Amino acid sequence: MTEKKNKHPFLLIICIGLAIIIGSLMIIVNEINRPIRHDNQVATEIAKKKTNLKNIDRVTRFVYNEVGYTVSGTSADGTSLFVVITNDGKQVTVYNQNSGIDEQKAISSIEKSSNLKKITSSRFGIIKDKPVWIISYLDQKDNLVIKTIDFKTGKEIKSITTY
Repeated sequence: MTEKKNKHPFLLIICIGLAIIIGSLMIIVNEINRPIRHDNQVATEIAKKKTNLKNIDRVTRFVYNEVGYTVSGTSADGTSLFVVITNDGKQVTVYNQNSGIDEQKAISSIEKSSNLKKITSSRFGIIKDKPVWIISYLDQKDNLVIKTIDFKTGKEIKSITTY
């Protein structure tokens, strides 16, 4: 009787090792993102419960002195809304998206007046009871620049540049 030898046990070991590594990385990434998904789900539930928001387009986290969430979407009558929720969920403020500049206009105002290389984020939120857009981007020197744009007028309120 001849023993059948496995010619490639090394290949089998490598495949099993890669499967374990990839599986472990997927579990780690899932666990890291779980609190964010949960917070977004809670913000969505609060927005639907306290307003007439029916369709959700986007949920963003807004941090300025305290954490808040902005849920954007449309109401039952088709009106586009921003619903800004404090972290504890107790205060909900609703803005009609048509009562100010949209995200693209806020970004366009920055593109005209700066040496923009890449937009890193754009978020709608409230600072000192004023609705604003916070646009973050990298400039040509790879400095992070954060600009605050007034939602109603489209004018720049504040600019911070890192060095």
